Amino acid sequence: MMTTPELIIFTDLDGTLLDRDSYSFEPAQPALQLLKEKGIPLILSSSKTRAEIEVYRRRLENNYPFVSENGGAVFIPKSYFPFSFHFDKESDGYLILELGTSYPRIIRVLDSIRKETGIRIKGFFDFAEEEIASLCGLDLKQAKLARKREYDEPFVIEGGKKEIEIVKRKIREKGMNYFRGGRFHHILGNSDKGRVVRILKELYAKECPSTFTSAIGDSPNDLPMLLAAGHPIFLKDEDCLLPEFLSSIPNVIIVNGTGPRAWNEAVLSIIGQKSDMGRGP
Repeated sequence: MMTTPELIIFTDLDGTLLDRDSYSFEPAQPALQLLKEKGIPLILSSSKTRAEIEVYRRRLENNYPFVSENGGAVFIPKSYFPFSFHFDKESDGYLILELGTSYPRIIRVLDSIRKETGIRIKGFFDFAEEEIASLCGLDLKQAKLARKREYDEPFVIEGGKKEIEIVKRKIREKGMNYFRGGRFHHILGNSDKGRVVRILKELYAKECPSTFTSAIGDSPNDLPMLLAAGHPIFLKDEDCLLPEFLSSIPNVIIVNGTGPRAWNEAVLSIIGQKSDMGRGP
């Protein structure tokens, strides 16, 4: 059952709360403990599958709604909100809002692009679990969970900028969305992390209209989520230039560094500044 929070934090996982190589969140423990003490909802919003996110929810003792596969679906624990709302299906104790396109259709579209362009494209559907484990630094059990796709397909392209632009154009011509994540390109339906932020903000606002929202990301696929939050935070790799898309995000806070140490700094900062920044959308 939800409380009536005055602050909600939406966060990406890989490269933000989780170290991109080790997948550890240990350096973020001070901020995680403070969130628990204050009862601040931490909404996990990732390109990971439901099966993968559930592992981290258990490790984090996180019982809040969560978002899988770049906004493909929102999983809300049954009886979490003390009022009724629209959902698409109920499964395993969740009320599920399905915003994305079915995985079989995504695979068909990606295959058609591969045939039409002749460009070598390889998605998770084509990879063996051993290949996914090697590419992502996962063990075989984790790789198996990563293959349980429902709304989004990560893929790699053989070639350079020309091939990437051709594939991006084809995806959009076929009515699908394209995002670039930390390691992979992604094809998905008409969904993104920003749409989910807006939906959950509306649900929380029914009990607490003045809810203050923040979002933390580190990749281009986090842009819609950052744009939808009242107080966006971007974790920037210290060795990289600022991405051009950051100029489109009003009031974005940039933190140098990625992974759980930078995430810890960002969360402690946003909690500390909340009273000074005031409540907002």
